Amino acid sequence: MKAWRRPFLGAVAAVAIAATGACTPVRNPATGDTQYTSMSPAQEAAIGKDEHPKVLAEFGGAYADPALQAYVERVGRSLGQVSELKDQTFTFTVLDSDVVNAFALPGGYVYVSRGLLALADNEAELAGVLGHEIGHVTARHTAQRYDRAMLGQLGSLGAAILGGVLLGDAGAQMGQQVGSLGATAYVQGFSRSQELEADQLGIRYMARAGYDPEAMVSFLDAMDGYGALNRQLSGRSEETPTWLASHPRARDRVRDAAQTAEAQAGQGRVESAAYMSAVDGMIFGDSPEQGHVRGNVFVHPKLDFRFEAPAGFKLVNTPAAVLGKGPRGQIMRFDAASAKSADPAAYLTQEWAAKLQPQNLRRFEANGRPAATATAPVAINGKKTQALLAAVAMGEGRMYRFVFASPQLGADSAAFEGVVRSLRRLTAAERADAVPLRIRIHTVQPGDTIDGLARRMQVDEAAREWFVLLNGLQDGRLVPGQKVKLVVRG
Repeated sequence: MKAWRRPFLGAVAAVAIAATGACTPVRNPATGDTQYTSMSPAQEAAIGKDEHPKVLAEFGGAYADPALQAYVERVGRSLGQVSELKDQTFTFTVLDSDVVNAFALPGGYVYVSRGLLALADNEAELAGVLGHEIGHVTARHTAQRYDRAMLGQLGSLGAAILGGVLLGDAGAQMGQQVGSLGATAYVQGFSRSQELEADQLGIRYMARAGYDPEAMVSFLDAMDGYGALNRQLSGRSEETPTWLASHPRARDRVRDAAQTAEAQAGQGRVESAAYMSAVDGMIFGDSPEQGHVRGNVFVHPKLDFRFEAPAGFKLVNTPAAVLGKGPRGQIMRFDAASAKSADPAAYLTQEWAAKLQPQNLRRFEANGRPAATATAPVAINGKKTQALLAAVAMGEGRMYRFVFASPQLGADSAAFEGVVRSLRRLTAAERADAVPLRIRIHTVQPGDTIDGLARRMQVDEAAREWFVLLNGLQDGRLVPGQKVKLVVRG
């Protein structure tokens, strides 16, 4: 969790006012089609420039690895130079986020997360992703989404970029954070044909730059595997419905991309060794700058605290908050905010939840820190329910906050209060142990096996599944001399 920033989504609502005026016909340089948009290329560039720092603030910031950043920029530039907008200035940024994610803003701003870089297996697969996002820019999809978002009264560029999220589940989750389900589906439904078109353009640029277009297919297949593993780990058995996904489902895109790749397949390069060298040492999973999840425990080394969720809870760390889901439908949220009052009870009743008129106020201490809880009515997925709110004073005008909701709040209240009471500073041993997971490249030796190498993976669960997925080993074959990714601490 980044060090307590305001999300940028609310800040960009004013952008909707900027693109006024009648729509004008523009010939699309990539497709040859005539399109109608209220945005000129100059307006696109201005919006992208204004929103770039806000995107960095919202999505974990730029990943602090100049060599990796330069590598991604080099691959991206090689694709931009063979696009229909070869004179366009593209800005490529690696985001410090473990979500498998890539998107583009108007004006040629292209973002790729380190989570996506961990999933890709070679430079050609990265080129497929960057080519796809460049295709959104050259086809002016970003401008079209922007206009459609305004017509849908979403009022946020954050909603307009949802179509650039590569994994459907992630797109749906992000969409629900910025607007109603109806508005989210409206934008996502509009982008489905655009995503397929961006796949076609990405393959075109890959082929022109000398990459093997089949890598687009292999990465989309890896994405499909990533979604399946996430569903397995989260206990969900069904995929996100096609009509709700921010992109067509990966399986469908593999089929369509394969047809195009077959038509253009050649002897393009893959560059596995260069890619493995570039990602060697890259952080995997949560960043120490944002804290990390270990089972049902959240630890933030930089801000020097930890707390423990009840047994059976799944925690997810996002830049804005830590989210949790329990085995019986319980949910929780943890974040922090500035406070005028140093008294948690006063903060809870007079600042944070004043409009909710909280009841059942209780004061207590959480490891020597003043704390307070109260119940209040909230709406979750459109349904009214009672939630337990908690605030803990951490000094320097800062409050740490919990929200708990449950189908049986009374039965779960004691366990929820236990989470609040578990909030404390780290011990010296915990600080020393709070090292991030990193990708380390291993050269396969004679006698190495998938099971043997998977045992060296230091992920919390599904070590073999992660090893197979991250290295594209669904066929179960290892070859001596092959470079593979391991995930280890330190």
